[in-house]
Amino acid sequence: MTKRYFKYSLFIFLMAMMFLPMWFVPFLQKEIPSLQVEKAVGFFGKTKQPVFYGKKWMSGEYQNAFESFVKAKKTLHPTAIRLKSQMDYSLYGDIMHANILSGKNNFLFQKEGCEAYIGKDFKGEKWIDERVEKLKSITAHFEKENIPFLVLLPPLKARYYSEHLPDFYKKNKTEKTNWNYFSQKLKKEKINFIDFSFLVKNKDAYEYPIYPPSGQHWTKYGAAICADTIKQHLENILDIEMVETLWKDSIELSEAKVEYDNELVAGANFIWNPPLAPLPYPNIRYIENDSTTRPNVLAVGDSFYKLIYEFGIVDGLYNNASTFWYYNHEVYPLRLKDGKRLTNKQLDILDEIRQRDVVILTVFEDNLERFVFGFVDEVYELLEKEN
Repeated sequence: MTKRYFKYSLFIFLMAMMFLPMWFVPFLQKEIPSLQVEKAVGFFGKTKQPVFYGKKWMSGEYQNAFESFVKAKKTLHPTAIRLKSQMDYSLYGDIMHANILSGKNNFLFQKEGCEAYIGKDFKGEKWIDERVEKLKSITAHFEKENIPFLVLLPPLKARYYSEHLPDFYKKNKTEKTNWNYFSQKLKKEKINFIDFSFLVKNKDAYEYPIYPPSGQHWTKYGAAICADTIKQHLENILDIEMVETLWKDSIELSEAKVEYDNELVAGANFIWNPPLAPLPYPNIRYIENDSTTRPNVLAVGDSFYKLIYEFGIVDGLYNNASTFWYYNHEVYPLRLKDGKRLTNKQLDILDEIRQRDVVILTVFEDNLERFVFGFVDEVYELLEKEN
């Protein structure tokens, strides 16, 4: 009787392990540390333990809600997500995350960027013409006050590493994109801009990656190259000698030091990450003398400029009074009023511009459909009211 009972018990236990893992995996993970996995990256919603009601039990609603609650427990949820992500990637080359795509040679890409590369978000010539013409009016106005503007249009990782894209995007490349047409229009209107196209055309000239295979934003090495380019343009525009930057002889190769460098592979939620090569981290030194000038800069832009800010490059090159408006909203360095963080909407925007030597506008390629995040329209309207 005891032997037969043991067999039945073992059979029931094995069936439960196969078909009801949400009850047993948390226990096993708690007892066996090697089975534990990192918390999944991303937001998957919160599930509260349901309250028991007779009607809910009879309809099956309570059981379904309780099952969802058990599945969402910290010990099981990451396991299920990472296991499925790993199986999709290892077996089919797919990634469960809706905005991350698997490219060639373990390169990961942001889907939005790939869509922009093939012109899916193209706003049309008329829309772009209107924005650039407004910007032209603004720059013409402030040129009279000796405050030039400089527009930065960093290219997509998908554009820089197009050879590693999924086949669909390689086959559907087009010249009809926001990035191409904005560059043409800015050039035609003689507005100071840098589209960094030299990065793409002279890719073999760079010893280290401008963009990491596992991230979306440029590396610190890429940011340093772009910062040098910005500095050269500012020296020409402002007719000044800026602080010298030295870094090409002091590049350290190491595993990712900042979250941006591995943001896509982190978001993919693998159990085993693909092999990741060391990334370049230059140690930037700043040399100044009696003839060098640190311009007072107002910058408005997205995370590509924010990385230059976070790497300390802004502090090394610009006047301490310089400021950065992240997505035309958050103000850096942080400003407080009555204990609350100020945004640029609480500032006198025209007065802020007039305090500066130059204004820099940065819009990454897949953000061009939101060109400068409302800044151009706001300043244009303020100037109309003022006049």
